[in-house]
Amino acid sequence: MLGKLALAGIKNRRRDYLVLLAGLTMSAAIFYMFANLATNRAFIKANAVVSQASLIFGFGAVLLILITVVYIMYANSFLLSMRQHDYGLFMMLGATRKRVGELVFLETLILGTIATAIGIVLGLLMSKFLVGFLLNMLGLHLAHLTAAYVPAIIATAVLYVGLFILASLFNLVRLTRTTVLNLLHSDEQANQPKVKPFRQLIQGTLGIVFLAIGYWALAAIKVLQVMAIPVALVTITLGTYLLFRATILVIIRGLRHTAWAKKHLNGFLLGQLNFRVHNYTRMLTIVSLLFAMALGAITVGSGYHKQLPMMAKTIGTYTIAVHDKTPVEQKLMDQLHVAYTATYTQKRQGKMVYYNADEIAKQPVEQQRYKKSGQPEAQLYTQSLKDFKKSGTQDMDFMALALGKIGAYTPKILSAEQFAKQTGKTVTVTTIRVKDLQQDKKPLKQLNKLENKRFAAPDGMTVGSYQGFEMMNGFFGGLEFMGYFLGIAFLAMLASCLMFKILSGAPGDQRRYRMLYKVGVRQNLMRWGIAKEIGILFLIPGIMGVIDVLFGLQMFKPLMSAPMSPYLGIGSTFLIFIGLYVIYYLITLALYWRIVLPKTTTD
Repeated sequence: MLGKLALAGIKNRRRDYLVLLAGLTMSAAIFYMFANLATNRAFIKANAVVSQASLIFGFGAVLLILITVVYIMYANSFLLSMRQHDYGLFMMLGATRKRVGELVFLETLILGTIATAIGIVLGLLMSKFLVGFLLNMLGLHLAHLTAAYVPAIIATAVLYVGLFILASLFNLVRLTRTTVLNLLHSDEQANQPKVKPFRQLIQGTLGIVFLAIGYWALAAIKVLQVMAIPVALVTITLGTYLLFRATILVIIRGLRHTAWAKKHLNGFLLGQLNFRVHNYTRMLTIVSLLFAMALGAITVGSGYHKQLPMMAKTIGTYTIAVHDKTPVEQKLMDQLHVAYTATYTQKRQGKMVYYNADEIAKQPVEQQRYKKSGQPEAQLYTQSLKDFKKSGTQDMDFMALALGKIGAYTPKILSAEQFAKQTGKTVTVTTIRVKDLQQDKKPLKQLNKLENKRFAAPDGMTVGSYQGFEMMNGFFGGLEFMGYFLGIAFLAMLASCLMFKILSGAPGDQRRYRMLYKVGVRQNLMRWGIAKEIGILFLIPGIMGVIDVLFGLQMFKPLMSAPMSPYLGIGSTFLIFIGLYVIYYLITLALYWRIVLPKTTTD
């Protein structure tokens, strides 16, 4: 009987519960995808970069569990806020606290179990298609990455069902300690926070000091090393929390005395924020940190993706070298966007490789110039034939043209007459430098594969920007993937946490907006007022998160050598990320409007 009543309650509020169910399902799906990577030992061992970053996976798993706990806590609060008036009515009609408590327990557990099951299925599909799409977009192949991984399924099910059992028990305890009167009038209780200037001045000062320490720790990662991350995490969290407590309420109180507050519903908006934002301090702190982590992760992943081709260019003066090109290779070469190409004839005899001086004079071999610091310069240069004979023949790129075997052959330049008389195996080699390595990645990959297959040189063809790009992509590709993946996961979780925190207060706001409607306030004014109120709650952690990222990216400077920079392309990444954040804001706004705005004049 109790089970039927719980199902009936869920059915009667199915539209509201669909919002909750959708959010919880997405949360479980994201956690499953991460658990699939974090618990897959074969995947971690098979990919060099991931084994290097196993500590990051462990830290990320713990962090995601903490986010999940917070997320379920606010989702649970949203669930209870929608039903506590009904539970109060049940008690007034004679139901015992124990029976109502059991009903609450069952409803929470049923919703949680359904969300977990659907989430795992969705996670399997996302692991198969979305992760595959992301890897294809980045041009990566990570071994032993499978969509279905049993330990990850078990971990997700145990964590989520366990958390929902705890949430059910929490609801049960909370309900049994709340009086019937409070349940019936929970949405009418006000919370008037007080401003204490001296205390808030101290909190603000300490907040700025803690933030400064955290930002310094990130910039001084070379000195602090592993300790930089926990120090920054603790101090930035404390600093953000204290700064929010010290400033937000003061700013709102100050705005209430301005002319702007007297226009339209701005005074009501500030009143709503005045009562609401004090209880939101912890939530806004968490969201701002998650915002920074999500944005930072995507920025770093995007930075590696954009900068690896630039870094690869400094490894070799040509992108690829093709020996005795075949018709198939010629077709692939025709697809390239060539910036510079040169063809040389080689004659090999013993350990000597001979070149025609006339060919080198007409097509000078490009060389890399280096700064005093040892960093390569962006511009290449060429030498006269006379100077090239003296020093250029020892250039690694030039020596590697003998099927990439550096040191296996000694190059020698002969005059045209001497070269014509020289005996030995004749080979033509074409060097190609493309305009954009990323743009020509597909034909370059096929050319490199054909070259290695034809000449069976496992240690060959290792000099050149494309080969360098492949090596770096294999090493840093996992970091690219992890950056994008963690960023998307953190974004979805943080925005959902904030969404449910805001929506959990929506049932209590229904009465206030109905009163406004009855005194003649137009719905479009109420809509605009709600949009500004929720927009401010999204904007506060967003601004703090962006500041955290701008300072936090300093920790990656020592890990990146020139021309790589953690700030390269940051503008476009910020725009994409903020666009996704705005989508969550619009979803929250639409749901909030649907809950609080009166439907008819009889409401």
